[in-house]
Amino acid sequence: MRTKIIFAVLFTVWVGTIYAQEVIIKGTLRCVNNGVATSTRGAVNIVIIPSFNPAASVATTTTPQGFFQISTGWDIKALRDKDVTLYIITKCSSCKKIQRVFISEDLDKRNTDPTKMYVTVKGWKILENCSNTELPDILSEQLLDSAHHLPPQDISGKATGSAAMAPVSFLNLFQSLAAVAAGGGAQGFYQAVGIPGGKIAYGEFLHTSVITNTDNTGFNFAPSRNLSEAVFWNPASIATGDKPHNISLLTNFRNNIKLSGYQQITQQFYIGLGGIYTKQDQYRSVLYSQGGDPVPMPHPEKLEEFAVFLAPVYKINNKLSAGITLKSVWQQFNNPDKAALEFDNNGDLQNFFKDDSIKKQNFDVDLSFNYKITNALQAGVSVMNVAGSKLYADMFIKDSANQTYINQRAYGVGLCYKRGRLNVGLDALFTDNDFYDASIGVNYIPFNNGLIAAGYAFKQQSFSVSFRLKHFRIAYIYDNNLVINEVKIPKSNIFDGKIYSGFIFDF
Repeated sequence: MRTKIIFAVLFTVWVGTIYAQEVIIKGTLRCVNNGVATSTRGAVNIVIIPSFNPAASVATTTTPQGFFQISTGWDIKALRDKDVTLYIITKCSSCKKIQRVFISEDLDKRNTDPTKMYVTVKGWKILENCSNTELPDILSEQLLDSAHHLPPQDISGKATGSAAMAPVSFLNLFQSLAAVAAGGGAQGFYQAVGIPGGKIAYGEFLHTSVITNTDNTGFNFAPSRNLSEAVFWNPASIATGDKPHNISLLTNFRNNIKLSGYQQITQQFYIGLGGIYTKQDQYRSVLYSQGGDPVPMPHPEKLEEFAVFLAPVYKINNKLSAGITLKSVWQQFNNPDKAALEFDNNGDLQNFFKDDSIKKQNFDVDLSFNYKITNALQAGVSVMNVAGSKLYADMFIKDSANQTYINQRAYGVGLCYKRGRLNVGLDALFTDNDFYDASIGVNYIPFNNGLIAAGYAFKQQSFSVSFRLKHFRIAYIYDNNLVINEVKIPKSNIFDGKIYSGFIFDF
């Protein structure tokens, strides 16, 4: 019996060693020696970052020159048949920064350690003089220590043959720091002098929230059955609801939330209250200078935009109702000013960007009308931001006259056709001087307390699909990359923030 137990334990350990092999990536990185293209030697003090796990970063050694060995921390089962990316930090800003290595079980058959699988990178060479490539000892150590604090990339769900690679824009920041410091300009501040175009659409969250970032696509200006966003886009339609009270929530728990409710005060008077909050972030190239040629640096930026709505509604008769909305709209973001290379006592990079905090707040008014043409046809009209309040259209250089704005005034019209279980809705939004977008939607009642809805926006080419069961609702909202989030990588990337959920309580 004892022999069987010992055998079982040994077998378990043996199986564990077979199926738990850590991938080790090793090799020698070489550079051009003394300007002779045919002569190379090992490049020392070069920081190598495995972008899928920066905590495993190493620097090339001096003995032997240029050698590196990376304990990836990943099992072969997770990396098998994937391209992994090694990113190098050098003084040379124009040198090739990326080396991709395909992980395959047949790459190194000479290893006798069953708990490790060694993958050798062969023939890796930087086509630049060693003196223009290698980092000073202290800078190499400081950058390496900072790289160890970067978050890992979750690659467990990626398919065979896919790339295991974190966003290069984040790693580019370290290259910029290395280039600036190695050039002897680490002391003092660098002034922002130019801002190339970015991905985030500043000042448009109110426009996109009604057409694109909604689960009620096509029904917001003449809502039927789903009045969860009526407070925002046509509060006059509240008077058409079957219930005198409502509270609703829709959020993706990441960067977008809508919360609203309304209450019937008298037979003809209602009041609604609600709020919308959106958040976006990105890495964006900003040009900095200390008097010489501008240096592009990946700048992390964050934009928050939100609004609060208070909407009294009056029911004129059984066909016509009107509403007036008092609102406050906020916008805040970090605006580039200066950059500095600073290290704390632990050698970590801190406070590299010295940004200004920009905040803008406006009060404005909306007018809305809802008209029941027939029992089967309903129309709605909204005039939003009558006072013409403005939000910033982008970041800007400090003290520059080149500051652009987006007028928030907009006009919305909607039409809803009702036929039995099926409703069809059409919304159109016009900004102060242009047509913004139009959307079409359908909703259908398959059974009691159930509602299925879908909609499509034509210019943005976005769509939504949602399902409501009594008080609970869930939706998939595809915004066609209108909302940008790339700075903070979430722990879970399931559907990339496109799954929304919430509740609707009508009582």
